[in-house]
Amino acid sequence: MLRQHFAKLQPRCPYCRLARDQDSVLYIGDVALEEDGDIREGVLICSNLLCQREHPILDGIPVVVTDGPSWAASQLSQVMQREDLTPFAESILGDLAGAGSSFDRDRGNNGIYAEAHWGGAEPSYLPLIRAGMELLSAPPAGTWIDVGCSVGRGTLELARATGELTVGLDLNFSMLRIAEGVRRRGRVRYSRRRVGLVFDAVDEAVPELPRNNVSFWCADAAAMPFAPGAFRGAFCLNLLDCVQSPLGLLVELGRVVGQDGEVALSTPFDWAVGATPSSSWMGGHSQRGPQEGSSLLEFRRILSAECAAGIDTGLLIEAERDGVPWRLRVNERSVTEYAVYIARLRRKR
Repeated sequence: MLRQHFAKLQPRCPYCRLARDQDSVLYIGDVALEEDGDIREGVLICSNLLCQREHPILDGIPVVVTDGPSWAASQLSQVMQREDLTPFAESILGDLAGAGSSFDRDRGNNGIYAEAHWGGAEPSYLPLIRAGMELLSAPPAGTWIDVGCSVGRGTLELARATGELTVGLDLNFSMLRIAEGVRRRGRVRYSRRRVGLVFDAVDEAVPELPRNNVSFWCADAAAMPFAPGAFRGAFCLNLLDCVQSPLGLLVELGRVVGQDGEVALSTPFDWAVGATPSSSWMGGHSQRGPQEGSSLLEFRRILSAECAAGIDTGLLIEAERDGVPWRLRVNERSVTEYAVYIARLRRKR
């Protein structure tokens, strides 16, 4: 995390906002490792004397969540993973851990998304980014945020388009570590599954990207550590169907985007059962209702001016496009194909 980025963002304590309804700023506390103004290890501290929560900076990534112990319990293995393992050592550990282990799951998922963002001459994630850019009413300018940034390609492309600071935010630390590696080293490193427990190491240069205009943060998309209207606009690509509260995500996007800002949001409406309770899905069930179970129709209803009181995200649909292809490589013989919906959302005036 660059100090200059921290000063510009002026982050807030999400716990104080949600639990105390207070706007408490964070400040930089102890710093254990820093190189040329780039903090690799340290801590951010809430300025509220009734809170004073500590939020760690690990591998250059600030971790700012409302419940630190729960986050650590779920992601400690990702934080502790070594980056210096040789392909030989990683192969042995993968065989010992076995199929379906947390090591196998994290390595496989990271490889799937890293390949989609960075693999080959035309990664499958680029058409989604381009579609989002094209749907905006004007080219993005100012400070933007990429919510659900995964391994970081969209964040860096937004920074290239704006020429200014762009924040990448995700809750998955191991994916953010890949993104931060691109920012810091200019190289992308991951393991790509060939078949079963057999993986191939990928370590490639990523040239000509504005790495000094990017800051990656580990935080909950439903409780972002930033002030209202902190960003001119937001990208939120393929996150809606894999968060605990899709409605809460929309409300939070409307909060952090300025009055004249826009949100480019995409989703395949492929609801992740392990992440989103079916009661929180937008469609995808209860085909007996007025939308006949259609997620797209329910999404449009919620984000329409005529939506009933009590469901106010602060956002409206201004433009949309459907059927954008997105391809995820699972292994050398398996791919998953999606037809993705993209919308341009605008803050209500």
